[in-house]
Amino acid sequence: MNVGIVTSFVIGGLMLISVLAFNNSVMNSTIETTTSVIAQNKIDDLVTVLTNDISRLGYNTGTADNFLINTGTTMKFKGDIFDGDETKNLDYDVVEWTFSNTAAGSTTNPNDYILTRTWDPTPNGGTGDEEISTYTVTHFELKYFNGQGQATTDPNVIKQIEIEIVQESGEPYYTNRAGEANYYRSVWKRTIIPNNLMF
Repeated sequence: MNVGIVTSFVIGGLMLISVLAFNNSVMNSTIETTTSVIAQNKIDDLVTVLTNDISRLGYNTGTADNFLINTGTTMKFKGDIFDGDETKNLDYDVVEWTFSNTAAGSTTNPNDYILTRTWDPTPNGGTGDEEISTYTVTHFELKYFNGQGQATTDPNVIKQIEIEIVQESGEPYYTNRAGEANYYRSVWKRTIIPNNLMF
């Protein structure tokens, strides 16, 4: 047997394995990057709507009782959410954010649950004009604080709202040999002080 031919086959085989391993690594990296970008865009869209709602909490309501519900998973409040929507019977809207333990079902991720936003522009007169939006998140938690930063559940003294959101990609970017799926995770946590609650 020719040693040179055998050596050539061995070296060629090793090079082929190296190229295949490199291609696999590049493919996995591309999938992870694409998945992370999609997941980041989803949480950015959610945060944009949520922070707009909360920044308008208590605005133009003419009342002091702006919180209708304030729990760790649900917040319902009054506020003039959008400027220029004069088709309402009142100056303010009612918005509710609710996190449920209902599995989303629209993705393959078993950790996805439904976060619902309900916007009612005519809370005291109109019917059937509520707008409902749903988001898939893994975790959603609300905490409330007074002006001194102390935790409270009294809606009359809430001045700060801490929000924590965890959102994972709907599809895995990698599944190991044991069948365990890895999902890209984004975490967003902020304390928001609505200007209209400071008065």
